[in-house]
Amino acid sequence: MPRENNTKIVKSICRMCSSSCGIDAHVENGRLVKVTAMKEHPVNRLCVRARAIPDWLYSPERLTHPMRKADGAWQKISWDEAFDIIGDKLAGIKENYGAKALVVHLGEPVVGTEVPRIAARFCSLYRTPNYTTGASICFAAKGIGHGLALGKRMFPLFPSYENTRCVVVWGHNPQQSKIGEEADILSAQKRGAKLIVVDPRATPLAKRADIHIQIRPGTDCALALGLLNVIIAEELYDADFVNNWTFGFDELKEQVRKYSPEVVERIAWVPAKAIRQFARMYATNKPAAITQGVSLDHCINGVQNSRAISILIAITGNLDILGGNIYNSPLRQTSLRVKGRVSVDEAIGASYPIFGKFTGETTSMPVTDAIVSGKPYPVKALIVQGCNPALTWPDSHKVGQALERLDLLVVSDLFMTETAKLADIFLPAAAFPERKIIRDYVFEGLPLITVSNKVVEPPADCLEDWQLWSELGRKMGYADYFPWQSADELFAYLLEPSGITLEQLEQNPGGILYRQLDRQRKYEQEGLDTPSGKVELFSQTMADYGYDPLPTFTEPQGKTVDNPGLAEGYPFTLITGTRVIAFSHSQYRNIARLRKLVPQPLVEISPDSAENLGIADGDQVIVESPKGSIKLQAKITADIPPQVLSLQHGWNEANANILTDNEPHDPISGYPGFKTTLCQVRKTGE
Repeated sequence: MPRENNTKIVKSICRMCSSSCGIDAHVENGRLVKVTAMKEHPVNRLCVRARAIPDWLYSPERLTHPMRKADGAWQKISWDEAFDIIGDKLAGIKENYGAKALVVHLGEPVVGTEVPRIAARFCSLYRTPNYTTGASICFAAKGIGHGLALGKRMFPLFPSYENTRCVVVWGHNPQQSKIGEEADILSAQKRGAKLIVVDPRATPLAKRADIHIQIRPGTDCALALGLLNVIIAEELYDADFVNNWTFGFDELKEQVRKYSPEVVERIAWVPAKAIRQFARMYATNKPAAITQGVSLDHCINGVQNSRAISILIAITGNLDILGGNIYNSPLRQTSLRVKGRVSVDEAIGASYPIFGKFTGETTSMPVTDAIVSGKPYPVKALIVQGCNPALTWPDSHKVGQALERLDLLVVSDLFMTETAKLADIFLPAAAFPERKIIRDYVFEGLPLITVSNKVVEPPADCLEDWQLWSELGRKMGYADYFPWQSADELFAYLLEPSGITLEQLEQNPGGILYRQLDRQRKYEQEGLDTPSGKVELFSQTMADYGYDPLPTFTEPQGKTVDNPGLAEGYPFTLITGTRVIAFSHSQYRNIARLRKLVPQPLVEISPDSAENLGIADGDQVIVESPKGSIKLQAKITADIPPQVLSLQHGWNEANANILTDNEPHDPISGYPGFKTTLCQVRKTGE
């Protein structure tokens, strides 16, 4: 490894969020002391979280020994003891209730690594179909929406900013979530590209935009259908593409007639004039790119939102061109699935068959109800790795009650999270600088494979994430399926079909591109794997499963334009999950350097609403929904509409998911309405 003075520099990757920026890790005497950007890596704009890696890694709150809970108190145990306890419990649960009584749930820290595949292998061998990941509430709904139009092999779409003439930022605030993307958007704007932002909040990009569409939360599908109405009526679509590569255009044309700009104005709070301006600016400035955030997924229209947006991209001729929206396929690697052992049709989430079809796994969203009700069958064990469902799943009261009913709850993490506090067994994980990781960037829109080198040695009793499943598998009698003695052996096995070796990756710290970046219109050579072989504006897959085959808008939370406060006493719509750059979901609030940036939870309220309620900036307020209430500090800002409140999730001190519910939810993906909760707010003491 290169050296700088007396410091060893290790080429690695930051995993403080899913962006996975390349880093130079500076190591002195076996200890990580500093992190800087790796020049060779194409993703390398570091944020404050990356700078705080040493603080996080060496936090005094970090747990580094396996533990079991006995009589309400934690006791240190060995890994052998932990695996014996877990193995015996799982064997008993399988004998008494069946293998489906085990649910496994993996979180964001292992996304894009080898861990989901090896955990899924364990689940197949145990014979539970209830393998779940963060896809249950993040990313997958977008992919499904795009995939229904383009085919499973092609999802999802990503923005391409090279020479784009128009950028649409839809439900996304990259300044607080992906600063590298924000820089790309600003660079495009400086080159002359138009900028349109769709967001209920006046984000920094919205204030710079040519058009800011300040939409009512949960009505994005109606807006997209209104845009299609204008583009089709004014013949602004790409006629050649529509004639040659789409299926169901006449049906779509008839469908969007219902969504004139005037109709959509009443639904979405967006002036009809602005809808027409948006449609014309996007359709006539080609190539044009749309980047959408996860907020579009978190409502009853989640999949329909992305279906409508993918259709908008396609019929304007912005599909798979530089400066438009592109798609990629991941690097071919060895599958770890054990075929014939389990079927997602038997999973708890079997009532969401399209989710299973596109993701190859089931959703965790029905798990809470299944534990409480015992239907469709008992759930008795849950293994959670790198996730904190006590804070991140909807309806936290019910989640807590459910977790306490389990016969076995195992949590693998670095810290004593709210979920870990409820566990029977705690398993300490090696942090990402303490292990080697292979990372495919396909789901960031980049056909790049890299290796993240181990920076420092882990504490003696901390296992790598993949080792947890390998060692537990051996304990359960599946040793033949877990033959690897090291990460290098596992990675060499996984890479075999790709033609890329681990040695090549180690020699190229910035990664290896496995597909040409400038390859466009791949569908012309490869086709589209939809039932029709074309972009499906009318989805036969949706029709086959009993859903509306055309993109259709449904009112969120049963609200109507004429009765926006349908639930009496809850006049506001609450947006939960607003991002801040210091944190990622429920992580890092225990790191002093980051906590100083955002010391406490806040709820954003418009000046007009605050004045009407007698609330001043900084007042302690209570936000209440039909599910519960939390106390936090008010932030008065003109950046939010009077009918909307906004707050972050992931705070134990003011847990947003005490307010949320899983009903109603997206009927296709099962995603909850994190962005459409009805609520009220008042000063404390009233």
